Amino acid sequence: MSKVGFRERAASVWRRLRGGELTPWRAAASVAIGLAIGVTPLWGVHFLLVLAVCVPLSLDAPIAYLAANVSMPVVAPFLTMAELEIGAFILTGHSLPTTLATLREHGGGLFMREIAVGTAVFSPSIAVLGGTLTFFGTRIASDARARRDPLAWARRLELKQALDRVARRYASGTSRAAHHYVRSKLAADPVAERLVALAPDGGFGEVLDAGCGRGQLGVLLLEHELATHVTGFDWDPNKVELATLAARGLNASFRVGELTLPIQERPDTALLVDVLHYLSAEEQQATLHRVARSTRTMVVVRELDPDRGWRSRMTRVQEAVTTRLRYNRGRHVDPQPISALTGVLEAEGFEVEVSPCWGATPFSNVLLVARRRALRTTEPSE
Repeated sequence: MSKVGFRERAASVWRRLRGGELTPWRAAASVAIGLAIGVTPLWGVHFLLVLAVCVPLSLDAPIAYLAANVSMPVVAPFLTMAELEIGAFILTGHSLPTTLATLREHGGGLFMREIAVGTAVFSPSIAVLGGTLTFFGTRIASDARARRDPLAWARRLELKQALDRVARRYASGTSRAAHHYVRSKLAADPVAERLVALAPDGGFGEVLDAGCGRGQLGVLLLEHELATHVTGFDWDPNKVELATLAARGLNASFRVGELTLPIQERPDTALLVDVLHYLSAEEQQATLHRVARSTRTMVVVRELDPDRGWRSRMTRVQEAVTTRLRYNRGRHVDPQPISALTGVLEAEGFEVEVSPCWGATPFSNVLLVARRRALRTTEPSE
């Protein structure tokens, strides 16, 4: 292998180990995993365990391994004693009269049960603490960097304020569960920030949110002044009611409706976020054709990519469970190849860009942004 080829391969491996941009969420998750592994008495295999967890999850393996070195030789005995005492207290109600000298003489094998129980408690606890501190620390550092770019800082602050206003709308007159769901969803799911970043200079215009759920994306666009009007529909009347209550005073309307029925609206922008895979393959094709044919400027689709390896398998399991429990009211889960979806949009006169949209989650969500090649001068027809 040439030097150039070796460097390219090494750079590729390094990028794979780093997993992508180090956002506060990814930094926190990486440190949490490293600490959780590092405090376990599995010395000698910490590095392998870090790789086994971080690489598939696209976390930052070098940072996780650095955190795992919390169990350096001078600290490891104290960690073991802490786990031993925790385990003994849980199992017996009192601590053990152990000392460092006892551990050196007899080894940890004498107290394997206590160590196992103590580690099971101590490991996730230290992971949560370290991950939380890392998240807020990196968020503060990220904000400090953004302040040095006034435009970027203004945009971030404006988005945060809009997200807060949306969450408060779901806290007033709606269920407490809906409020907490929307707040956590907007904070953790990258689709909200990505959608705001996609807005043209004049905004999205009239927006159709097909399969809108609780309506938080449409409410966000209106709160952020990126849409002139939002129409949303969903087949779950409870979610439609939540969306309607949250959107009071905004230029929005929500109704109960099916994706498989004709589209009456003629929006400038259409959203299909996390909904198509609940339809059959034929229904997905027909629905996407109808929505694209009815939309003047842009169609934004977020869908499960069935060809992302372990991510796709993880997503199928999660969707199957939530659908079976009726948390999501899908009839089935049938993600189609992304190429099939882009083919429909291209046939309807759009140029399509596809990019990952899973953030710090282990799922296989991708974002399809379809922009019409040339604006139509006449109203589209069904």
